[in-house]
Amino acid sequence: MTAIVRALILLLLLAGGTAVRAQNLLTNGNFEAGLAGWSTWTAPPGFWDGTWIHSNDCDIWVPTQCPFGGAGMSHAQKKGSGAGNAHGGLFQTVAVTPGRVYQLRGAWSGGVTGNAGGNATWWEVVAYDGAVGAATIDAAPGPLDTLIARRDVSNLALNGVFQFQWEPFDGTFTATSSQATIALKTGSFFTFDAAGYHDDLVLEEVASSNIPVNSPWALVVLCLGLLATGAWMRRGPGTRRG
Repeated sequence: MTAIVRALILLLLLAGGTAVRAQNLLTNGNFEAGLAGWSTWTAPPGFWDGTWIHSNDCDIWVPTQCPFGGAGMSHAQKKGSGAGNAHGGLFQTVAVTPGRVYQLRGAWSGGVTGNAGGNATWWEVVAYDGAVGAATIDAAPGPLDTLIARRDVSNLALNGVFQFQWEPFDGTFTATSSQATIALKTGSFFTFDAAGYHDDLVLEEVASSNIPVNSPWALVVLCLGLLATGAWMRRGPGTRRG
């Protein structure tokens, strides 16, 4: 058995396997361990004078199904009744490699009830460049930050309700430093109860090629190239043009 044939057999066996799955860089992305790995934040005192509550229950705004998928836990960020203005959420800082592309995906839902005129509520997921804290997260994303997902509503009528059921979100960003901070943000003013829910968050590095080098398709392509090379080498001298 020639070396080329042996190599072909080995590569074909590898091609029949399963591609290696990327690692989730987030700790406790499904919140099954409560808030382990996550930090809470609220906007500085002042205009944002309401209390923001962090829990895994659905007792303020109740989506059709809670938690996501009907099992396990989902994390709620919610503004209690009577808190006119509030802005808060969760964040987690992870190690990344500058120049690499990362994908963040998950599921979220939210809802709010209108109170006074001029009300507004928003839900955001942002990837901030570097290790940042509440003061930076409370501001709008900067030029090196990436808005992954956003929902918003404004000017709800008194007792008017806006809600969105569980839906997926995803987006990518390119790291520009050795750390990135993933922030889950919900803000609301001139409203009654409001809440945002998140679950099944995954942050993974994206392969630089559409066909990763460890994927079955890449191995198949390599096998075809070796087959063509072997066929050419087996041609007799009389068939070659000299």
